[in-house]
Amino acid sequence: MHQSSFFGRKVVAATFLMAVFGWGIGFYGPPIFMYAVIQRTGWSTALCSAAVTVHFLAGTLVVVNLPALYKRYGLPWITVSGAATLAVGVYGWSIANQPWQLFIAAALSGFGWVTMGAAAVNATISPWFVSKRPGALAMAYNGASIGGVVFSSG
Repeated sequence: MHQSSFFGRKVVAATFLMAVFGWGIGFYGPPIFMYAVIQRTGWSTALCSAAVTVHFLAGTLVVVNLPALYKRYGLPWITVSGAATLAVGVYGWSIANQPWQLFIAAALSGFGWVTMGAAAVNATISPWFVSKRPGALAMAYNGASIGGVVFSSG
């Protein structure tokens, strides 16, 4: 029996999960984190909203440099280190006792989430698919929607 060595389906499944966590935590999470921080600390909405802004601005610094980072360190290393950075940042949101700590946490979560966002999904899927790339991307990007449902449901 001949066993296929094409790992495209596994890549799509892994990228789907990457999108679930990337968008679920990194894109849909900050407003939820903001509410939790306000409830826990009593800090103003303006201050906590500024942290959400820092989260997304920090992400732009990484996402515009993803091609260079992939070239230098490789996609797997950047993705794993980004996931770890996101986790540290989210933990920081939960324990910040001073505004400066919150802003560091927001920057870390922002740096991390984009390594599992749209550009990362595209970079992961593209080498594996040519003619069926649109379908593979569609399946992988569905993870973003599932992430929103799973991580933002209250």
